[in-house]
Amino acid sequence: MNPLPPVLPGIQRIEKLYLELLFRCNFSCTTCYHGEDLKRPDTVTVDQATAALTYFLARFDCREVCLLGGEPLLFEGLPTVLTVAKSLGYGTEICTNGYKRRAFLARAAEHLDMLRVSLDGGTAAAHDRIRRPGSFEAAFDTLAWALGRNLRFGATCTLTGENIATIPALAERLRDLGAGDLMLHRVRPVGNAATSGVTAVTWGQAEDLHEQLSAMDLGGMKVNTDILLPERCPPPSDVVEKLEIAPDGRVYLSCAEAAGPGREVRFDFDRAVLVPVEAP
Repeated sequence: MNPLPPVLPGIQRIEKLYLELLFRCNFSCTTCYHGEDLKRPDTVTVDQATAALTYFLARFDCREVCLLGGEPLLFEGLPTVLTVAKSLGYGTEICTNGYKRRAFLARAAEHLDMLRVSLDGGTAAAHDRIRRPGSFEAAFDTLAWALGRNLRFGATCTLTGENIATIPALAERLRDLGAGDLMLHRVRPVGNAATSGVTAVTWGQAEDLHEQLSAMDLGGMKVNTDILLPERCPPPSDVVEKLEIAPDGRVYLSCAEAAGPGREVRFDFDRAVLVPVEAP
């Protein structure tokens, strides 16, 4: 493997690259960490995405990529980027709101290994309050479509004080449908969540949900219940689980950082390399 760039000292490998292709979205969810960035026109080109995939494979032995936004199904080059990723040997995933865009999704699915849909609660009332009327059933229609194509699928959910009580019902419905996993995240007061009035989850609520999910028969569906425990603190490692890049080059090494100022490093899409952030 080539020598590591000094901007990420000590990191030998990145398991998964999360590449935000654009900020633009057809929703403006009350929990969205992008906030005002949703209005920005920034987008990654197909050539830039290709160069980024090549770079992270060569420098960090990265073998998994999740393409997201904004809304990745609004990125016209998505089928091409997925084709390139597969040709490089990546496992491919997209994270989408699953709202309509079915014909375009069908074009992209040929080189897609995993479809992930964002769901914000176990009832239409809880989910649609965060997103838009009809979006809950539209998301499940998309998951059912994936099931009919034998395409692996899962879901991600941002936990709030308002929706956390509905998560066991969400887990049951996803399990019964055949989802591979449910990835949970705690809402943070950034972006839209800072101004929309959504309530953060307390550790007491999180612990109650942990107990409920632990007692359920979830079959083969994985749920990252460890994030519900305050003592979660992964030991230092030279392997990082994820690295996320925004369309403007900001870099994050965890979901807890996303949409903040980012690390003191950015991805230069023009040169396809990680570079230190220059002091103002």
